[in-house]
Amino acid sequence: MKAKEYKKMFLLEDKHFWFLGKRALIKILLNQHLPNKNLFILDIGCGTGGLTKFLTHYGKVIGLEKNKYAVNLAKKRGLKIINGDAQELPFKRNSFNLVTLFDVLYHKNIKDEEMVIKEVNRVLKNNGYFLITDSAFNFLKSTHDRAVFGNKRFTLPYLKNILEKEGFKIIKSSYCFFLLFPLIFIKRKILDKFIKNNDSDLNQFPKIINWFLTKVVLFEAWLLKYIDFPIGSSLVILAKKN
Repeated sequence: MKAKEYKKMFLLEDKHFWFLGKRALIKILLNQHLPNKNLFILDIGCGTGGLTKFLTHYGKVIGLEKNKYAVNLAKKRGLKIINGDAQELPFKRNSFNLVTLFDVLYHKNIKDEEMVIKEVNRVLKNNGYFLITDSAFNFLKSTHDRAVFGNKRFTLPYLKNILEKEGFKIIKSSYCFFLLFPLIFIKRKILDKFIKNNDSDLNQFPKIINWFLTKVVLFEAWLLKYIDFPIGSSLVILAKKN
């Protein structure tokens, strides 16, 4: 990802509706399925550390990030961050209770998502949990993906198949940002054709718009406790190592 995109992320991820919505759905899944708040957690591809910081509510967290600029930003949050590659994790077998992979597999530097999942399986303890979020549906590729070095987008059946092949049991899986999907579709497939822009979709919105969109995504996160969404711009999977 470009340095300016990491800088925007660092400045916005504690207040932007998209990050707040993702944080809410992660909270709901963890509270629902991992009541233990004394976990040893690995956050792979932690970026500038906003979600890594949030995970400290559930135990001791180590962040792993390949981009050195992002590592330096994340360390400003007082976190333990290691410079490393998701495809070759610098940890021993059976080390962690929970491994998270938030919007990492889509990245152009990930040459083999199966290798990443194999590595996660290796460092997870037996009965440990694996939480993934990532970009959904290749037809949503846009200038945003190019700006954040996104190479691919996924479907739930594709990732669930890999996880099950590697010995994981799927606990919960759903698309997300379902309620905003029409707006995202219009932006990516129509507006981007007329508005030339080399930056990502991550921008600071007027407060009232950000407040409204935050309410929408928080409501969707609450609904996720009871239903799975059939479509969305992202996906989420919680799996358990058998």
